[in-house]
Amino acid sequence: MDDEPSEVLGCKTPGNVAFMPGLDFMRENGCVRMVTTIPHGNRPSSETAILNILGNHVEPGFSGRTWLEAIGSGIEVESSDTCMRCNLIKIENNAIVSHCCDDLSEDEAMNMIHLLNRCFGSHTISFHYGGGYRNLLVIKDCKHDVHASPVHELLGLDASALTVTSKNRDLQVALNHIIFHSRELLSDSSTGANGIALWSPGRKPAMGFRQIQGTVVAGTNLVKGIGKACGMTVSDVVGATGDCHTDYSAKLQAALAALDRDGFVLLHIEAADEASHLRNPDKKVEILEEIDRYVISPLLKCGKDLEITVQADHATSSVTGRHLDRPVEVVTYVLNK
Repeated sequence: MDDEPSEVLGCKTPGNVAFMPGLDFMRENGCVRMVTTIPHGNRPSSETAILNILGNHVEPGFSGRTWLEAIGSGIEVESSDTCMRCNLIKIENNAIVSHCCDDLSEDEAMNMIHLLNRCFGSHTISFHYGGGYRNLLVIKDCKHDVHASPVHELLGLDASALTVTSKNRDLQVALNHIIFHSRELLSDSSTGANGIALWSPGRKPAMGFRQIQGTVVAGTNLVKGIGKACGMTVSDVVGATGDCHTDYSAKLQAALAALDRDGFVLLHIEAADEASHLRNPDKKVEILEEIDRYVISPLLKCGKDLEITVQADHATSSVTGRHLDRPVEVVTYVLNK
């Protein structure tokens, strides 16, 4: 939700421009503070921020993001395995133009992952469908680290920026072979996705997770995985896509239903972050207004006794598409019947 000023918006942030009467009411009648959510020694990212917000101690250099995504999508991985995110992306004139291709249907994305497995899969490397453009690659018994740049930071760059590195030369060559030749394999795709990006390598973290009694309502496997690791119930919501097309109202209804049995619900919405990675400040304004219209304002009228907190897990720039390491606004309001 939090951002930086954009010339497109008259040197204001999307949050400054967006019409959000529900959140404004909470600001005027509740508590507003600025909070640092990124643990020291970590890059600004959802996994470290959300784990920190939920009271977990996150060590510097945490690298368990894709392990959390794997358990969030029901994939069994061993502690010796390395997981990597496998984005289905779009490349034009050898430049990376989209990190997400979020208009993929489930069947289209699943077919592409099946094709990747058929051509590049082996007893050590396997592709797994994770939902839309967000998928996973699992490397069995991988003893060496892999280094890769977040693909949403590579937009506009030459496709060669997608290459990964590792001290294990054979592993490096094998992964880069897959990245390069996937473009030939997917070149005839009519979906808009014609390549892959492998990034965010990680293994099962050594940390213990704080156990929380509550429910997670989310569209992304990452947040579902965080919920599972913390012992929370994960609510599967039809229409919760984890992108700009998610069904806000369905997620709110799931959260309200969970509140009838649990005292705590984490309702996560990814859409504003997606708009930032698309470098589209106007789209982010639109999404923030939708969140207020379909989630925050109706929640304030739900007739329950609640303490409501609205915040970003981290800030994301809709100018550069990058996550920002800066304090975020946290708004808390106590709702009485």
